[in-house]
Amino acid sequence: MNQSMRVPSGSIGRAEELPDPHFTGAVPGVGERSARLSRTPPARAAALAAPLLALSLAACAPANRVDASAPPAGVSAAAGPAAGASAAAEATSARLQWRGGPTAILERDGLRLLTDPVLGPRGPVAFVLPKHPSTGVEDAPVARYTDPPAEPLGRLDVILLSHNHADHFDAVAKETLPKDVPFVLPPDAAEAARAAGFTRLTPLDWDSETVIPTRAGRLRILAVPANHAHDAALDATLGKGNGYVLRWEGETPYSIYWTGDSVFTEPMRAVAARFAPIDLWLPHLGAVGVDGARGLRTMDAEEAVAAAALLRARHVIPIHHTTFGHYREPVTAFVQRAATKHLPAHIHVPADGAWMPLPR
Repeated sequence: MNQSMRVPSGSIGRAEELPDPHFTGAVPGVGERSARLSRTPPARAAALAAPLLALSLAACAPANRVDASAPPAGVSAAAGPAAGASAAAEATSARLQWRGGPTAILERDGLRLLTDPVLGPRGPVAFVLPKHPSTGVEDAPVARYTDPPAEPLGRLDVILLSHNHADHFDAVAKETLPKDVPFVLPPDAAEAARAAGFTRLTPLDWDSETVIPTRAGRLRILAVPANHAHDAALDATLGKGNGYVLRWEGETPYSIYWTGDSVFTEPMRAVAARFAPIDLWLPHLGAVGVDGARGLRTMDAEEAVAAAALLRARHVIPIHHTTFGHYREPVTAFVQRAATKHLPAHIHVPADGAWMPLPR
């Protein structure tokens, strides 16, 4: 099995019992990928599951039962440079820090990018969704199980936004982020960013790009389709969002495809046909909506493995899992599905708040 995985001794962060009040239990009718969603309280489930999870990952055995409402004891990649690293080394590093949910910092060739800023603290109401994707309940509060990392965001050169939903661009981000940071976003999100005070907006429609100089070359940021649902009417209602293909050009070229909130669709197949092989794939997982009446709103494990195979991704760092109560599938489902399908990509599951090198 050609995968990079390490099993830590404990779970990701500390989680008190913050269950989703609308969570109804089992996931019906998901075929091969079906896994029962436990109603065990999150803290107790994490404590009981940690040693078993380590064994199951080591054996790459399929799980019969998972707890998708709370942070699992996850596999994680090694942390990146030590805190005492010199400023020069930090400035030239190529690394990633996952900050929970869809939020990550990418550093390469002197640029520092922030994806989908969701910066509010843990608690039972991290944000409110107009309709819960699982139950359809209106004005539904969603819990955050872990705090964002204590480490400050630091200098930001670009903010990348996939779409303007509360679970991808929250009130804390709108209030606290510097208003003069260059902001790349879908046209449909520009009005909300402008209303929040951001002044340097670059709206990109699908198949449009912007180019940013780097120390050794340039970075091309291309907007690609991110279909939020298979149901066409629901997809239209949820709004037009972006994924992004990031291509560093120069002596050491590097490519990243960040999906945004996309299910596996024909447009994603077209991205694969155009850009494969991808050095690093950053998919949004969590199987949001898998137990709802209108289906998936982000990829589940089965879709993600199929997409990774078409992309011929050399490395995969899955994000958009674990952190929030509307995520319905743990990241371990993807790891196990990839092992079952003999996916050749190296999978690196990030630890919340830890730095890890961008894999080559």
